[in-house]
Amino acid sequence: MSIENKKHKRDFLGTVIFLKEIKFFSDHLFKEQYKLNDAVAMLQKHIDNQIYLKYDFIPLNLLRESLDSFSIYCKDDPELTAQSKKLKKDLDFVNHLRNKVGAHLSDEAMDKMIQWNPDIYNENARTNTAVQEYQIYRAMMDVAINSYLDDKGRQKQFGTEIDFKLESKTFYIYLLNTVRLAIRFLEEIQNIIRPNIKYIKVSESALSKEERSDYLKEAIRIALEIENDPSKRENLFPRMTEILVMFGIEPEPYGEAGHTDFRFKTKHR
Repeated sequence: MSIENKKHKRDFLGTVIFLKEIKFFSDHLFKEQYKLNDAVAMLQKHIDNQIYLKYDFIPLNLLRESLDSFSIYCKDDPELTAQSKKLKKDLDFVNHLRNKVGAHLSDEAMDKMIQWNPDIYNENARTNTAVQEYQIYRAMMDVAINSYLDDKGRQKQFGTEIDFKLESKTFYIYLLNTVRLAIRFLEEIQNIIRPNIKYIKVSESALSKEERSDYLKEAIRIALEIENDPSKRENLFPRMTEILVMFGIEPEPYGEAGHTDFRFKTKHR
């Protein structure tokens, strides 16, 4: 495999992983799943969001670390270059947040959480676990956000300190815009890389005869399983197709809708 082809495959792999994980955690984070008139549910929503935030920071930060590797695909595209620069700036903040709430939870940070939000140990929190957990996660975000300072001691991303309880909308708008930009950027990089990737057939690979035989046996087993239980077709047919295409065979269903027989055609007649 050439160095160039290896890089394309490696970078494409990264875009798939980043996209999948960023979309997964962000979909959960921004999903409205609680009734607005249920106070306890709303508290739980805020707590859950902080947990999803911590995990969303991980793939976003991995993307930040990979931006230099993706720069080769941006060099002839001013718009992609601008997107990459904007992402670098916004994801530097994500890296700070990840370090504060995901990678490390220092004694200093926890002392500040208690100092900035004494309601953590308010009398109401003694018997109400949800209230205390909410106050803890809110304080954690306050400390993480407001410890991101520039040379003059000002909050670096927003220009001023924010109270996460009162101004969480400011933070979530920033994060949502960053996520959307990250997804758009990754999809465009993917589209640039995709035409340069060379796929191989199993017969061209280093697999042994026994391994190739196992693939074909798996395809036959799947076909028989679908024939015995047509309800499994939707889940199983894509895997059989994937295996057969590697051998230059394209399975095509025929007959009436839902029919489970197949005819096969080879690519090299």
